Amino acid sequence: MVRSGGTKGCTKGYRALAAGLLLPAILFLTPSPSTANIFGPDDRRDITLADNLSGIGTIVCEGTTRRPTAALVTLEGASPGIDVIATVAHAFLGSNEQRLTSCEFWPGGNPSLSARIAFLETGTLNPEGNWHNDWAVAVLDRRLPEELSRLVPRVLDEREAELKRRYHAHFLLAGHNGERGPLQVSEKCGPVAKKSSDLNRFDARVFNHDCDMMPGWSGGPLVLRENGTDYLVAVNSTEVNAITHISGRPYNGRMNPNTAVRVDGRFNEALERLLKSGPPGIAARCLVASMGDTPALPC
Repeated sequence: MVRSGGTKGCTKGYRALAAGLLLPAILFLTPSPSTANIFGPDDRRDITLADNLSGIGTIVCEGTTRRPTAALVTLEGASPGIDVIATVAHAFLGSNEQRLTSCEFWPGGNPSLSARIAFLETGTLNPEGNWHNDWAVAVLDRRLPEELSRLVPRVLDEREAELKRRYHAHFLLAGHNGERGPLQVSEKCGPVAKKSSDLNRFDARVFNHDCDMMPGWSGGPLVLRENGTDYLVAVNSTEVNAITHISGRPYNGRMNPNTAVRVDGRFNEALERLLKSGPPGIAARCLVASMGDTPALPC
């Protein structure tokens, strides 16, 4: 299983697989044709103003050309004057697996709206071996324009998601193809039930999903649209057959589906705490969640 980040700084397994198949590098930078999607006809399309997803954007860090995805989030009673984004922990790791410390968030991929990431809290420092805790919450150094959309975190377990999908609830996944190209959305998709053959079949911390995507969609929000509200229910984390996807071969059902880390537990706690109170008044600018109820520790 590999992370779904951009083409540079991906996991060792991803690089090894790419090298082994000797695929030209251009394949990783060009959106795949409609026949290449691993879940059938490719339903990805560019985000438009009518989608009301303007608060989704890219993370841009010094020292890497990767462009993972993140989304602005909010809560009723959120702390005024700050903005918070949700994404994945591996968005902040470089090619040498060292933490990237100088990063910005670009709403809509627009550098003119950029805000510096001033504080970061993550679920793990080792997403490679702890991918089910591959979440991150970051506080920006300023409040972005109020007209930008913001998602509301929501805890949704696998059974609830399965029932909503069965009754045609509206799920979507947003992301960014590789290191360039516009932000996109995949709508004819959502959480799927785990199979007995899936590697993560006993792990409730992640959703398996069948949304269309490519490397670069890491951190992209899995959204439930319900009763006029857009809820963040998970962040896109891993994929298992990026090479198969890009080269245009059909999806292999024996492989583990794409996964997204659910908003729950320490992830949800970090979102609510930072949205309501802002970052702690301590010198550390990065924290990693601890086990149980113990306080988070400096990265």
